[in-house]
Amino acid sequence: MKRSTFLLALPSLVLIALFAAVILAFARTSLLHLQPGTAVISGPMSLDNYTRIFNSSGAWRAVLTTLRLSAIITLITVFAGYPLARILALTPSQTLRRVIMFCLIATFLSGGVTRAYAWMIILGHRGIINMALGFAGIAPLRMLNNEFAVIVAVVNFTLPFFVLTLFGALKTIPRDLEDAARNLGASRWRSFVTVTLPLSVPGLVVSTSLCFAMTLGAFLFPQLLGGGRVHVLATEIYERIQASYDIPAASALAVIFFFIVLLILVMINIIQKLTRKIQNGRNA
Repeated sequence: MKRSTFLLALPSLVLIALFAAVILAFARTSLLHLQPGTAVISGPMSLDNYTRIFNSSGAWRAVLTTLRLSAIITLITVFAGYPLARILALTPSQTLRRVIMFCLIATFLSGGVTRAYAWMIILGHRGIINMALGFAGIAPLRMLNNEFAVIVAVVNFTLPFFVLTLFGALKTIPRDLEDAARNLGASRWRSFVTVTLPLSVPGLVVSTSLCFAMTLGAFLFPQLLGGGRVHVLATEIYERIQASYDIPAASALAVIFFFIVLLILVMINIIQKLTRKIQNGRNA
């Protein structure tokens, strides 16, 4: 490796090394145990924490809830974000593009806690929506302290990341290709399905992977908007530390969480490679 290349790659290598060190520290701590009635963590090292987690129905429910909500949120984000990213990439109106970009970027200017409390005001029993329903003579809806509130808030959080990531990929697709398909007799929908959508798959996979990974690790919104009724892995780890200061058990959950995310990302990467092979085969 050339010296200049090594110097350019050095910051990334340092970050990877720090990330690996954190994971190894979690893995080591997960093999220890908490002495009963104290806050002392000691050996000997064993797999007892993992055994208790695998035998815990609550931990498995948290895993399944995390995966289920992440899948639902990701699907909603894809169906809501793809058209928005496509409008950004294709609209000739600079004003419309600036308005959409401002609305997306404005969400980054407010912290997660601010957005969480804003959604609590909007979705609460006496929130804006229920007040409007009351004026219309409709009984108030229960939209807070449940999975619905968590889904709405997390979609609001992940949508800008998805749209801005996919926008960059859609912008690189030549518009002439879709115009050529329409000139050859294809409808607008058929030209999109057969030309634009396949070409956007790599960018779609990247933006979807980013959205899914962010959703898997969401903690603030399930904690505040779930009202203690929505148990995901992030909140389960938090509760094990706050309730009993059982850091080894929380570390074991974090390690399991890491490998679940890693496995899912590997599967997504395999799907992406298979998609590229299929596209190359069609082009050949």
